[in-house]
Amino acid sequence: MSIWREKEEWSGMSKNALSKWIKFGGCTVIVISAGLFILGFMTGETDLMSEFFEKVGTIAEIGVITAFALWMARLLFLQLKKRNFIFVKSVQLAFKLLREHHTLIGWAAFSAALAHGSYFFLQTNEEWESIYSGLATLIGFGILVIFGLILDKSARGKKYLTFKKVHQAMAIVFGFALGIHLLFG
Repeated sequence: MSIWREKEEWSGMSKNALSKWIKFGGCTVIVISAGLFILGFMTGETDLMSEFFEKVGTIAEIGVITAFALWMARLLFLQLKKRNFIFVKSVQLAFKLLREHHTLIGWAAFSAALAHGSYFFLQTNEEWESIYSGLATLIGFGILVIFGLILDKSARGKKYLTFKKVHQAMAIVFGFALGIHLLFG
């Protein structure tokens, strides 16, 4: 019995440490993206800045995938729980961790996407197909964030379920737009 308690305590400590790293990383991405947003207007287009803002776009993609993983972790958890698999506790821990930090991860991804998109929209001579697909993706991401804010701040009861469904539907639309931007942009 004492071994199980030690494992639970260790698991709790690692979750707290991981939670702190996620908060630190998310806040760092937001601050750096805000600084880059301003720097992008001041420097103009250079090869170094274009490459750097491409990397910022990659950070935004990673954030989006991580935020989307919440949905997948929930579905996986429900299926594994029904079938009584060994990894149910691990998936449940991942789900809880993602749910706890979903909003921060979303804000970090959106701030990185905003810095990336504003630079390429205003500063580069890229192909217009890439610019338009990126602009459509950024607008879709903005709408997704707005519905997420409404869901987080004011939706309760039946409104909560409605806004959650709209937020999920917007996530799917945004995912398609992002896929188009990555494949053809």
